[in-house]
Amino acid sequence: MLYKYLPPERVDVLEAMRIRFTSVVSLNDPFECLLKIGEHEYAVDPNEAKNSTKFLSLSRNHQNLLMWAHYADCHKGFVIGFHRGNGFFKNSNTVRYRKLRSDLNGAQPHRLASQEITKAIALEKAIDWAYEEEERLFLDDVPNDLVLVGKDYWQQSILLNSFPKDSLAAVYLGVRASNSLISRIEIALSNMILRYQSIVLERAKGSFQLLLMSSEKLNKVSHGDIYGIAASPTFRSRAC
Repeated sequence: MLYKYLPPERVDVLEAMRIRFTSVVSLNDPFECLLKIGEHEYAVDPNEAKNSTKFLSLSRNHQNLLMWAHYADCHKGFVIGFHRGNGFFKNSNTVRYRKLRSDLNGAQPHRLASQEITKAIALEKAIDWAYEEEERLFLDDVPNDLVLVGKDYWQQSILLNSFPKDSLAAVYLGVRASNSLISRIEIALSNMILRYQSIVLERAKGSFQLLLMSSEKLNKVSHGDIYGIAASPTFRSRAC
């Protein structure tokens, strides 16, 4: 699966079945909008970035404590799991992590079609980010059904694209998720006529890990534990 970490206020992703595809200008890594060519460095002009490559950042890991802290509002948010084999997500690209910066961010223009060069440039990051295990899904590689909902801090358009219901595999809630967030997610899945069941994770006692909770403990679960919902669009009825 591929996973998207989100803060609680982004529950609209499940309610509207739309998710943001972002320009490099709006990312949290200041090197993302820079391009090195030899001894020269070029920056993406924010005023021209509206035509730049846009993508959805995903992870191969849904149990990373740092990711929960950084992208899911200190474990108060949630993670959506998507079926990687679904047609919408099958063309995701693995990010390369490097200690040193490469010319054109490691892209090799002589080996790529022109439309692939900008994607390759956006797939190299500093090794410091390797813990994210990132995959990037480019807007050019999925059906476009975009809705503009405003501008971000960098004055870049916030574009939300729909994703197919059958790509949804699971939803995991953080150890600090509120009852109201859990309720809104359950309602969102119910409205999609998805069958779902509880998947509960707990904090390991002997290590810094999130583990599957044993079945005998399930009846003692509180919302203070990691809680997940596995969604299966192949079923039409709701089951808890």
